[in-house]
Amino acid sequence: MPSFRRRNFFAIASVVAVVASTLVGANAVSADSVWVQSYQRASQSEACAAQPGETPWQASWGPDSSWSPSWEQWANNGTGGWVCTRSIIWARTPVSGGSSTRTYALGDIGPGGGLVFLISGGLTYEMAPKAWSGAGTPDAGETYCDTTPNDVPGAAGTAVGTGAANTAAMSASSACSSNAAAAVLAYAPAGTSAGQWFLPSKDELNAMYGYKSSIVDTAKYGFASGSYWGSSQLSADVAWDQDLVNGGPDTAFKFNSLRVRPIRAF
Repeated sequence: MPSFRRRNFFAIASVVAVVASTLVGANAVSADSVWVQSYQRASQSEACAAQPGETPWQASWGPDSSWSPSWEQWANNGTGGWVCTRSIIWARTPVSGGSSTRTYALGDIGPGGGLVFLISGGLTYEMAPKAWSGAGTPDAGETYCDTTPNDVPGAAGTAVGTGAANTAAMSASSACSSNAAAAVLAYAPAGTSAGQWFLPSKDELNAMYGYKSSIVDTAKYGFASGSYWGSSQLSADVAWDQDLVNGGPDTAFKFNSLRVRPIRAF
C-alpha cells in the first residue's frame, strides 16, 4: 500500500480513503485494480492540489489535474463536506510466460512516462513530455543534418510505423551528423532505455498534431509554437516538418534548427 498524504483543516486531520476494487473494462486486464484516493478540503472553492509527501512513483499516477472536487457524506465525521478525489489504475505485473498485459487507451500515461496519442497497427505510441530535453524552453532545437545536400538512405518512410527505421537510418548515415536523431535516441527516462525513442515520421508527426486538442495536461505535454522535425526525408536537401500548434505538414532545409519531440512505440 502506498503512503498517503494528510492535511489539517481547522486543526482537524483530513481523511484519506483508499478503496481497491476489480476493474471491469476494455482498458485493463481483469486483474487490474482501481484505487480511489480522497482528501478533505476546507471549502468548495479551495483548489485540488498536489499533496505533501508525493514521491516520483506517486507522480506516475497522473498529473495533479486528475484530482476532481466533489461533495462527500463521509467528510467531517459523517456530516458531509468538500473533498478532492482521484482514481488510480494499477495494472497487474504480467507473470513470466503469461499473456496478460495492460491495454492502454488514448490519453493514458505510457510506461515510459509519455502521453499515449496514437494506437495503430497493433502498437501504442507515446510522446515524451515537452521538458524531455531538460532545456529551459519546451522541446530541444536540433538540425536534421548539419549541411545539405546530404541524402540519408532508408529515411524516406512517411507512414505510421516508419519513424523508428527513419531515425535509425539517420543515426547510421555517414552523410550527416543527424543531431535530431542523436538527441532522441539518447533519451532514456525511467522505465525505458536509450534507443527506444525516435523521431516521428511525417504521418506520426501529423497524428500528434491531430491529437493536440485532446491533450488535458498541456503544461506537461503541450506543444510550443514553431515547427517540429519529422524523420521523413523528402530529398537530399529537405525533410518533412510540421507546426504542431497551427499547421499541416511542410518541408524545411535540413540544416535548420527546429523543435524535436521524441516518441516511442510499444
